[in-house]
Amino acid sequence: MCGIVGVCYSSGSAEHALIAGLRSLEYRGYDSAGVALHAEGMPRRRAEGRVDDLVAVIDRDPLPEARIGIAHTRWATHGVPAERNAHPHRFDRVTLVHNGILENHDAMRTLVENELRTNGSTWSSETDSEVWAALLRVELGNASENPTVDDMLGAISRAMLRARGSYALAILHDAIPDRVFFARHESPLVVGIGESGNFVASDVAALLEETRDFVYLQDGQCGFVTSDECAIFDETLQPIELPIDTIEWDAESAEKGGYPHFMLKEIEEQPHVVGRTLQASIGSGNQILPDFAIPDEELARYGRIIILACGTALHAARLGKYLLEEAAGIPVTVDFASEFRYRSPMVGQNDLILAISQSGETADTLGAYRVAIDKGARPIAICNVRGSSLCRLSNATILTQCGPEIGVASTKAFTGQLLAIHLLALRLGRARGTLDDRAVEARLGQLRIARHAMEQLVGGAARDHVARIATQFAHKPIYFFLGRGPDYPIALEGALKLKEISYVHAEGYPAGEMKHGPLALVSKDMVCVVLCGDSPTYEKVLGNMQEVKTRGGTVVAITNEDKSEAISMADEVIFVPKTDAFVAPLLSVIPLQYLAYFVALERGCDIDKPRNLAKSVTVE
Repeated sequence: MCGIVGVCYSSGSAEHALIAGLRSLEYRGYDSAGVALHAEGMPRRRAEGRVDDLVAVIDRDPLPEARIGIAHTRWATHGVPAERNAHPHRFDRVTLVHNGILENHDAMRTLVENELRTNGSTWSSETDSEVWAALLRVELGNASENPTVDDMLGAISRAMLRARGSYALAILHDAIPDRVFFARHESPLVVGIGESGNFVASDVAALLEETRDFVYLQDGQCGFVTSDECAIFDETLQPIELPIDTIEWDAESAEKGGYPHFMLKEIEEQPHVVGRTLQASIGSGNQILPDFAIPDEELARYGRIIILACGTALHAARLGKYLLEEAAGIPVTVDFASEFRYRSPMVGQNDLILAISQSGETADTLGAYRVAIDKGARPIAICNVRGSSLCRLSNATILTQCGPEIGVASTKAFTGQLLAIHLLALRLGRARGTLDDRAVEARLGQLRIARHAMEQLVGGAARDHVARIATQFAHKPIYFFLGRGPDYPIALEGALKLKEISYVHAEGYPAGEMKHGPLALVSKDMVCVVLCGDSPTYEKVLGNMQEVKTRGGTVVAITNEDKSEAISMADEVIFVPKTDAFVAPLLSVIPLQYLAYFVALERGCDIDKPRNLAKSVTVE
């Protein structure tokens, strides 16, 4: 979950690009940050805390000019957040940054101490990452003082064979002044190809000021960049040619654009996400997903869909179960990716396995996906990042058109995932004969209308209304979010957003389950947010609201303007436009995102960088 950057300029100072890259990657971790330059003495600066804290250190103790350097922003795993555990780490003449976990670090630590005849006092940090630097020193052997490029590549390759776990590495050696070495396994790493030089980073967002041409590295690959060369090798050090992908995002897309927080900007971008995704996903004659690589006749043969996801993507998957079963008449199971591979899952050649991930690098999801693929399931994906590990594993991918999502709490990516599932459901329904052309066109019409309905819910009076309610209840200690049917996954997502950024205890529940235990928690200190729009269970949800009101709870209703019973019963009401029951969740999630945002704002929380969390969970 950490972020790494490496810069090889042809001329000029690398410091600015490294710091700019760290700022773009800070959503991946903000426990500490550091930078090292390839200059005399291999100077480095490190700081506990955020990139601003690192900049303050550099201001007090400036770095020399250098064309080449590496940098890191950390989400702590091994070792507490502290300067001594900050990257870059150095052992002898090797300096590196690492994203991932070296699972056999204890064994490698012992190996290093035995090989170099040292003791525990050798180590200056508590991290597994420092062991990587020491392991490379061991593998260099007698060449450690003045290695050639081939010596360094050989040491990296041998170290990769010893290592267990995940890693993306950017490496410098004192004696090799013109390049940054790299290696990757199960942690994301891209190479940026630019006019002013070449680069490596955890994410394209770190390099958008430098280039939009990228090479996506794959597991087991290593190599180096210089200012005018990129060399990539496989596990046996055979050279590899990988395609260069030009992305459409620009640096401005990854900036706040005048908003106080990325989260607020990304909430209000959701109507545009719907418009872009529909435009990219519907061909002439209302052809659904024309670029989807699996033909209809094959799609119709599968007997079940298993969806794997984590966090917010899992909530999109739970709603996807309703959408896919109703439209395509196919049984769907939804599984926590983090649990799936640690049992004996019943999956095989008759199954489609659908993985959902914003980044395409979520470690739990990728691990579970590989298990299902090994058992013969046909892999398809919903993802926001072309060229990601998930996309490369998949036979067919639906790319959401979200652009970069920087806020740790996902908002527009969730909407993109929901819309992608809608489109997949229509494609499957048509392939399986459960939806005729008229039904498909009607549902597409509802999705097109949804964009305009969403525009009524963002900004202006709609935003201010939710902000007033959030401020009124911001200091209540517990929230319940209730919904039934397709609204239930949205209740889960509303609770997750509130927990993530405001640190308030919140639970999402099927409304009918309240009387089976959770009603015991209802009191005047609890806020109950109830999704109660058009659905076959509307009257039953009214009964659940009444149960909460009778016991002294505060009720905030998310409903339509014609639902007089819900309006009269609720303490506060947030209106959403009336629409199809399966499209309604695209609308009702927006006020819940706003609610979380403004509660967090009132409580003084760090909205874009909530404590203990990082954006892309690339470790187990």
